[in-house]
Amino acid sequence: MRDELRGCPIRDVDLVVTIGGDGTLLQASHCLDSSIPVVGVNSDPTRASEVEENLEEFDATRSTGYLCAANADNFEQVLDEILDGSRKPLVLNRILTRIDGMNFTYPSLNDVLLSHPNPAAVSRCSFSIRKAGNDEPTTSVVHSRSSGLRICSAAGSTAAMASAGGEIMDFMSPDLQYMIREPIRPHPLFRDHLRGWIRPDEVLNVQWGCRQGVLHFDGSHVFQQVKFGSVIEFSSNAPPLKIFTNFSKNVQM
Repeated sequence: MRDELRGCPIRDVDLVVTIGGDGTLLQASHCLDSSIPVVGVNSDPTRASEVEENLEEFDATRSTGYLCAANADNFEQVLDEILDGSRKPLVLNRILTRIDGMNFTYPSLNDVLLSHPNPAAVSRCSFSIRKAGNDEPTTSVVHSRSSGLRICSAAGSTAAMASAGGEIMDFMSPDLQYMIREPIRPHPLFRDHLRGWIRPDEVLNVQWGCRQGVLHFDGSHVFQQVKFGSVIEFSSNAPPLKIFTNFSKNVQM
């Protein structure tokens, strides 16, 4: 079921319910525009705190369900709150990726990783920030050798970006965050530009410098190959996502 969602826009429904974990919700979100809300039901109700309390019995198949609003025990209550209007959806910013001038099909709720397909290989790219609608960069062009480039939204800032030392953002922030992973002997002039922010009126422009490359969107299931010289642009100009979460019960939109 999960893999069948690829390339299949969801239309003519009032609400999408996902059953699984965050990965299931993320993959379903790729098929949604800004008109249809989604709610996640965590099929494994174990929270991260409970996993930490039982480290000796760690199970890698567990799901933390950070984005999920319900589990099997409280789904009926959550659904009632959605239907009677007491629980409001959040409208979350997503990442738009353009590859050689064409919009990638799916917006990303969490993050995008650009890297060499071989994790042992060096990822080479050059990048700069520019204003939307303007081809002239507003920052220096940074030339980088590393293990890749990650871009995240506010919702994704608590995931891999946080693990790599990035900043946890306000959940409703319209900004994006980027970080070069494991830079190799960066030039002193570039060190202050290896991580930073993409504001709502800005675009991160990247030119890929390896014969092979791959973009991963919200994890490992959705990806796109790129080649030497490909130009990839990242911005917050994607359709937002309406999502019911544990953070949205008392939020008025």
